[in-house]
Amino acid sequence: MHWDSFFSEMKDTLLFQMHRIHCVMFRIANGLINEASVPVKMEQLPILLCIYNCGSVSQQEVADMVKRDKSSIQRTVVVLEKKGLVYISPDAKDKRKNILRATDTGKFVAQQIKDIMTKVEEQIFSAFDSEDRLNTINSIKDTAEKLELIKVG
Repeated sequence: MHWDSFFSEMKDTLLFQMHRIHCVMFRIANGLINEASVPVKMEQLPILLCIYNCGSVSQQEVADMVKRDKSSIQRTVVVLEKKGLVYISPDAKDKRKNILRATDTGKFVAQQIKDIMTKVEEQIFSAFDSEDRLNTINSIKDTAEKLELIKVG
């Protein structure tokens, strides 16, 4: 079967293993998000949490913090605004900039998301003892920091 040869070639690659971790985390998180009736998709979480944690922030600053392009942030922010979770207002000094703030509903949802993230971590790490958990987090963090230093192109 074609899948068997693909899997045998890919199973020891970092990309494949990170994808597996990503899929498990999203599956658990989406299940808990749906269970809690939170009106936000996984892809929107970092943007809402960034806005919530910063208090008042420009779209470009959000893009820089979550490492996504400005147009992607723009699309997500428009959706979050339609859901009543963020306010978008022009910057008082620079009309080209939009300033983002969480609404009261957005703040409530952001706190729900933080609680869900804690539950996701608890579920994922229930398979680990405390030393393995710490080693795993430190290894992934170290890997991410090293990979972020790679220049593309």
